[in-house]
Amino acid sequence: MIRVAKFGGSSVASAGQFKKVKNIVELDDTRKFVVVSAVGKANKDDNKVTDLLYLCYAHTKYNINFDNIFKMIENKFIAIAEELDLKFDIKSELAKLKSEISKGIDEEYLVSRGEYLTGLLMAEYLGYHFVDAKDLIFYNYQGDVDFEKTKETFDELITKYDRLLIPGFYGSRPNGEIKIMTRGGGDVSGAIVANIAEANVYENWTDVSGILMADPRIIEKPKEIEVISYAELRELSYMGASVLHEEAIFPVRDKDIPIQIRNTNDPKAEGTIISDNRHLGLKQIVTGIAGKKDFSIITIKKRHMANEVGLIGKALKIFEEFNVSIEHIPSGIDSFSVVVETANVRPFIHELVAKIKNVIGADEVNVSHEISLIATVGERMKNTKGLSGRLFKALGEAGVNIALISQTNDEINIIVGVHNDDYEKTIKAIYNEFK
Repeated sequence: MIRVAKFGGSSVASAGQFKKVKNIVELDDTRKFVVVSAVGKANKDDNKVTDLLYLCYAHTKYNINFDNIFKMIENKFIAIAEELDLKFDIKSELAKLKSEISKGIDEEYLVSRGEYLTGLLMAEYLGYHFVDAKDLIFYNYQGDVDFEKTKETFDELITKYDRLLIPGFYGSRPNGEIKIMTRGGGDVSGAIVANIAEANVYENWTDVSGILMADPRIIEKPKEIEVISYAELRELSYMGASVLHEEAIFPVRDKDIPIQIRNTNDPKAEGTIISDNRHLGLKQIVTGIAGKKDFSIITIKKRHMANEVGLIGKALKIFEEFNVSIEHIPSGIDSFSVVVETANVRPFIHELVAKIKNVIGADEVNVSHEISLIATVGERMKNTKGLSGRLFKALGEAGVNIALISQTNDEINIIVGVHNDDYEKTIKAIYNEFK
């Protein structure tokens, strides 16, 4: 049995949190490989080390003194090292980093130092062998993880060391330079390690006891999801649920490794299992509800459109020319709509509309802003008769006007578009109907 345990920023935010991590790791001898994020917020008024490092870089870029910001970083790391009585010379390492920043430094290298330094401290505290992620997680020239090279290196390491500590969030390019991942990429690092370690479980330790059925800022004490499939999680993540980085799914899904979301502050809680091997006895029809605000619906109308071949393709080509990603394309007989994030079209919306009219000879092009998309997700919805009726009845009774409905043929989710003002009301109505 092998468990890969990844601890997020809140789990390593202080010496007290380091102690919790050690207790968790020592509770189960199968937690042989640990991945850590950079030191996070110790409280709501605190700052993440990664954010502070980005600020340092921004200051140096414009020749602004960064001493005060770097002092905050120093204080965090030194406080942890001193309280835990660690022998690693963190002060010298920080002084070296500050000197490198003053002389000019690559942004990705600088930002990766949060995980790097956190990893060094945690490795000593746990008694694990530290492996710099740049020497383990390799990328190819296309920017994809080179799993073959990464696996070979890992297999060689475990012939010498049976317990490894790896910083998350970064790896290296073929030329040896640091490559960081998108924010939250430590989750992806953990998934990569779980893949190459052939782990039985990938544990993702954070500050919540699993994934919630809806946003707790909108729903008071929403239900926790016991088991969720990879596909369901992907849908919820894309629509705004943010417990796990959506790209973390792929490395473990390929090898059917379940992900378990756990709470560092409540290690006895079972959390949420993410796996396609779901328990057949689950009664929950709707797994989760998530949404995002600020979309625009661009509706294109043209008489006899249904008889014209390639018209939609011409319109989509225009969006491609403007480098705009498309969310949904609901259509009618003589009209179709294109749903996009408002921020992606706001700077040139008039030019975009004019070009659509000109290229495809549209009779009318209308634009609606301030639209929210809300997804109701669940693989069991497909075999449940009357579910759509229940959903729309609940929204009708709540006085919600629906601007858009979208559902794929796999019926894993139903997406409704509503005005931003009805965003919270919509989520509450759906949750109360299916909780």
